[in-house]
Amino acid sequence: MAAQVQPVLVTVPLHPRHPYSVRTIVGLGIAAMLFLVLGGGDLLTLLIGIGFLVHPVQAAADKLVRWPRQDRADAESLTRVVREYFYNAPAVDAKGIRELAAKRQLQVNDDGGGQLRIALTGRRKPTAAGSRPEARLSFKCGDVGLMDFDRLLQNAERDPSVRRATDRMRRPGTEAAA
Repeated sequence: MAAQVQPVLVTVPLHPRHPYSVRTIVGLGIAAMLFLVLGGGDLLTLLIGIGFLVHPVQAAADKLVRWPRQDRADAESLTRVVREYFYNAPAVDAKGIRELAAKRQLQVNDDGGGQLRIALTGRRKPTAAGSRPEARLSFKCGDVGLMDFDRLLQNAERDPSVRRATDRMRRPGTEAAA
């Protein structure tokens, strides 16, 4: 039987998605309008022509270089936040970040039948680094084998409350429930 953990509301470290294609279209439109109004043949026209080349190159560089790098960084930081609450949850990858940004919800399955669900609530919380979106995290633990169970217990021993409970159970004079 899989255990369902209560959902947790957290702020997630996602960078905002900027519509650079809109910026490119507006820049090209303004450049074309200035070209028609000012005429051709002077230095300003040459600069406007360079603007025609720079905007699409910048948009392509953002799409091919900057966004994938930002998605990988967001995936690593989101995985760290998720593992603060659910230490055995599966990792979120860059494809998952893009899906979360597009659909506002994400479901990640692990190989043991566990299921991590992340849903953006639409609210933003102010933090020291600016405002961050709020998300609801829930994790359903899957089927755990004996070796996985040992690994989970070893990871849980790092938690101070779990360590106090196991020390209390190991003390002589306390009766452990069988």
